Amino acid sequence: MRVIEEFSFDEEPGKTQVKSNITESVEKPNISIVTPFYNAEQNFIQTYYCVVNQSMEAFEWIIVDDGSSRPSAVELLEEYGKKDARIRVIHQKNQGQSVAKNNGIKNSRADIIAFLDADDLIEPFYLEILYKALNEYPDAAWSYTDLVGFGSQRYIWCKPFSAGRMTFNNTLVNAALFRKSDLEEVGCFPEKWKHYDEDWALYLKLLRAGKHPVHVPIIGFWYRRSNTGMQQTVRKNENLRRQSDDYIADIAKKVDIHIKGEEYEGKLPQEAVKTGFNSKERILAKILSNNLGVKIISSMYRH
Repeated sequence: MRVIEEFSFDEEPGKTQVKSNITESVEKPNISIVTPFYNAEQNFIQTYYCVVNQSMEAFEWIIVDDGSSRPSAVELLEEYGKKDARIRVIHQKNQGQSVAKNNGIKNSRADIIAFLDADDLIEPFYLEILYKALNEYPDAAWSYTDLVGFGSQRYIWCKPFSAGRMTFNNTLVNAALFRKSDLEEVGCFPEKWKHYDEDWALYLKLLRAGKHPVHVPIIGFWYRRSNTGMQQTVRKNENLRRQSDDYIADIAKKVDIHIKGEEYEGKLPQEAVKTGFNSKERILAKILSNNLGVKIISSMYRH
């Protein structure tokens, strides 16, 4: 087990394919990976290697082409979609990530769903440890690891779960596996608009329904930062940002800030980098466990 000081941004997963492709489809997959794809050929091969290299092989990978406009992107997707029997490619007209993800959920065969953007990376143990966590913590609606941002920004993201903080500041990211039944219970991703903070909205819908997560304290996910991603598109456009923020605030009103997450205490992958919360983040999470704390801290964020 490695400590956080031993982490290196040079150790990106998926630089090469180390496991063989599967030539027969998995009859009963444990996990359905859902990937929205739109003109994403630039970094897709590394994401592909990450998926094929997973220690847990009993998955299906549903890639939803959201109306890609570049023939080269569609050709690459079709080429790699034929390399492994676990991959299914679905085409739809361009409707945005929420519709693409919901389409993937609708066509999935597993009871557990993993969302993976077409340029993000996952460690080889990612699916296996998160699946194990959901099995060992049956009351949790989703399991998640910590992550690193890479690309245009570099950082390690490791925050204590706080339902109170989630009402005004999204500290959760999509480094997670979800129970399909819980996603369906809350209506999956809202399809109100093409561009908005859809991941944040989904987490708030789950919290509003009284659901909670289990956190696995390791780095399992690499989030590729760019200036053209959904988050940047929404944040840089005043109308989109205001529209998204108003919707988020409306859902957040009905979230119980006292919901607690669980911490995974099982055996962790030996090759993983273990994470931990710093004292500042722990104190902030404690402050945000009551209504007065949320009121004071959220007002500071707005100003």
